[in-house]
Amino acid sequence: MEILKKILLTVAVCVQVTSQQSTEPTIQIPKPTISLNPTHNVLYSTETVTLHCEVPKGASELQYDWYKDSAKLETDHQSRINVTNGGIYKCKAKTGSSESIESDGYKVTLEDLPEAQVTSDWTEAFPGEKVSLQCVIPKSENWMYMWYQGSEKIDPTDETIIKDNTLTLSVKSSHEGQYACQAELKDRTVKTAKSKTHLLTVHGSKPTVLLKQDPSYQEIYTGERVELTCSIKQKTSKWEFKWQKDSVQVNNQDSHTIRNATLDHHGEYTCNITRREMTFVNSTKLNIREPPQPKLSIGSQWKNFYPNEKVTLKCSIDGDSNEWAYEWFKDGTPLSANKDFSFSGNTLSISSAKASQSGQYSCRGKHLKRTPVTTKQADALKLHIHDNTPKPDIRKDEWFDSFYTGEKIQLGCNMSGDGWQYDWYKGSKHWSRDPTFTINVLSLSDTGDYHCTAKRGDFPVNSESFQVQVEARPPAVLNMETELSDIMAGNILTLRCNVSDGRQWSYAWFENEQRLNESSDVFKVAATEKNIKSEFKCKGIRTERPLYSALSEGFTANNIILKRKILLAISGCVVCCIVILIIGCLVLRITRKPEKKETVPEDLFFSMADSKNQTALPMEEYKGYNSPTEMEECEEKELLTDRVSDVHVDGVIKDEDSPAAEANGLTSFKGI
Repeated sequence: MEILKKILLTVAVCVQVTSQQSTEPTIQIPKPTISLNPTHNVLYSTETVTLHCEVPKGASELQYDWYKDSAKLETDHQSRINVTNGGIYKCKAKTGSSESIESDGYKVTLEDLPEAQVTSDWTEAFPGEKVSLQCVIPKSENWMYMWYQGSEKIDPTDETIIKDNTLTLSVKSSHEGQYACQAELKDRTVKTAKSKTHLLTVHGSKPTVLLKQDPSYQEIYTGERVELTCSIKQKTSKWEFKWQKDSVQVNNQDSHTIRNATLDHHGEYTCNITRREMTFVNSTKLNIREPPQPKLSIGSQWKNFYPNEKVTLKCSIDGDSNEWAYEWFKDGTPLSANKDFSFSGNTLSISSAKASQSGQYSCRGKHLKRTPVTTKQADALKLHIHDNTPKPDIRKDEWFDSFYTGEKIQLGCNMSGDGWQYDWYKGSKHWSRDPTFTINVLSLSDTGDYHCTAKRGDFPVNSESFQVQVEARPPAVLNMETELSDIMAGNILTLRCNVSDGRQWSYAWFENEQRLNESSDVFKVAATEKNIKSEFKCKGIRTERPLYSALSEGFTANNIILKRKILLAISGCVVCCIVILIIGCLVLRITRKPEKKETVPEDLFFSMADSKNQTALPMEEYKGYNSPTEMEECEEKELLTDRVSDVHVDGVIKDEDSPAAEANGLTSFKGI
């Protein structure tokens, strides 16, 4: 017992401690519900519907979030919202950090306004008769009805009685016209549009007798059922009927029925209607004929087919072919749809032809609506399907193992039978759609594998592929062999054309794209001002393939001559300057010689070797001046100009090869 007391005491302490540690409970907001106002069975798109989010045991100061089709709506957190669109709506209530769970979805369905429709058996009436028109609304609601004749609203009178949805007229001539109705819900802003108008014609004389043929075909096929009915739409009193065929009475009812039409039923039928002293007559002609004869045709212009090719047969019936179903026969046996045969409308299709499907085919029509009507079989059509499919035949005109650029190649593709279309391919690239494929000027890029495809309908047949190899033509090289001196002197301009591929070639020459009358490898022409400005080209020609080489690059002598003339002019100017400079140095040396010594130098021009060996020469006396002597300056200038001249002559035009002559140790400037 002591142990039990201790346990109970411990539990009590724990409970007390737990109670002291617990926080205040969170406010629990009950799950809200949505109600609708107004609560009508049917809501229309022109109405505004109010939804109310209600919380049981309503807590105060709640805010509300609204959702439509799971998307949150932008609202002012009120419990009521107005909606004009259908959908599934939900709401939540919240306050502070507490929030209820979402309400159940409330589906709002807004229907389009129903259309009012005027119905009546009366389209024609006589004065004094009573005519009733009804305004029909598909939705059964608490509707109020308004009637219009033309654009004028009809007010109830003794002659125009409006009760519920019915307008009753005591007919007089002014009641002829177009009638329409409109409905409005009581206590709701729901109003339908005006109905389509209903025309009421008021006659001032005898009524018209109506004849109806059922079915109302212009022609009745043999074996069909047909019914003729005589009536007046406005039956204001009892009528008596009598039917006649070709003036012979056949019936005294308001209708005459033929259950199995034959050609004997063809003729004119007359209906006589009597009411008191008035008799009304109307007649109609009944046309009876045999069903049309179908015609069988192949859906293509060819009648022979290859394995795997698609075949279509069409069964045609004059008139509207969509009114007929079709039955098919092969060698007199009915066909049914399977993996080999399929039927669509008036067409029989064989998706993948086989030789075993050859035979006599026929068809007949069966009317879709007029069930007893069946045509005779069409005349049989013979279908032939080959055992094997040949490949297209490739025709090659002027075929070589390899072609040269610029040559022409022509290929033909042919497939036995009619209706084939042809496509040419280079590799996988489509190239042409003609049966004859021509490349008038071959290039290196035309090398490749070619094949053709013969196709008719959806059935293609590929030829064997073959290779076209295109080689570049051997090049022609044009060189000028004329000396510059000959061109400058106005002599002969000599050009040479060469095709170095080991074959024997003749040559063709062109001046400014015009062919010249010359066939050798060397072409000479007077180097006139006109010729040196012309562009010359050449190519090799042969009597065997390749018949000609590639055209050489163009050559114009004028550009070279102009450059050489400029260089020669510059060289001449440089040489003249050097000569003038040397002469100036010599003159300066002579004029500035000392006069106190009368010793005459042995030679004005002395060699550099003598200058090294002699110790006392007249020129050394000249060196005694304070400034450098003119001789030193001349020697430096001569050395500089000689180097410039040598560089210029080596880089542009070489002078004569003869060595410079020497005299008394000085070099003479020969050729300057």
